[in-house]
Amino acid sequence: MIDIHSHIMPFVDDGCSSIEDSIYLLEHAVEQAVTDIILTPHYRQPYFPEKDNLKIEFEKFKNHVKERGLNINLYLGEEIFLSKEYKDLFLDGKVLTLNDTKYVLLEFNPCTEFEMTEIIYSVIKLGYKPIVAHFERYTFVDVSVAGEIKNMGGLIQVNSGAIVNALNFKIKKRVKKLFEKNLVDFVSSDAHRVRKYSMKKAYEVVEKKYGTETAEKVFYLNAKEIINSQVV
Repeated sequence: MIDIHSHIMPFVDDGCSSIEDSIYLLEHAVEQAVTDIILTPHYRQPYFPEKDNLKIEFEKFKNHVKERGLNINLYLGEEIFLSKEYKDLFLDGKVLTLNDTKYVLLEFNPCTEFEMTEIIYSVIKLGYKPIVAHFERYTFVDVSVAGEIKNMGGLIQVNSGAIVNALNFKIKKRVKKLFEKNLVDFVSSDAHRVRKYSMKKAYEVVEKKYGTETAEKVFYLNAKEIINSQVV
């Protein structure tokens, strides 16, 4: 499996606050047959890392992981929170894409209503391939909006925890609808220090409910395109 959304790199956001926490999560990822992970630190208040500094920290972390002997491939990106000035972030080159491709992982405020399709369209016009992070959280947006986003060229990501641990009935229902309507492109961990790594269990649930072909697509094949620097 390939995980395109995680907060495993230490000391850069609200994810891991120590090397040991990071290694702990990576060990669990390896145990669950994850071969590749894109590290996506937050780009939002209060975390606005400089790109060059983030790349330096990434290389240090990769070397540390290699020294620990963990058999996993790491890549760099960011989870970008879209504020009112979001266009400037891209025009000024302040943010990182996923694995230096045109794919960008985008996060919105789940408590504020907004025109998601309009924003996604604007990002596409700027030349990027937007992925909406944890779409299931935006409960004020109808599931049909995911279809509109995909039709215009955007992509949809769902958290593995929302598949296996969701206590909120509304969230569970949204995830079910997204899968039934074939609107999910990626399932990712969104792993933080305080969250269990649940990719394997989520894969098993998706495979049982929606079939092996769907599970392979959303846990591996679509993400492989990003790892291979290709646009689907």
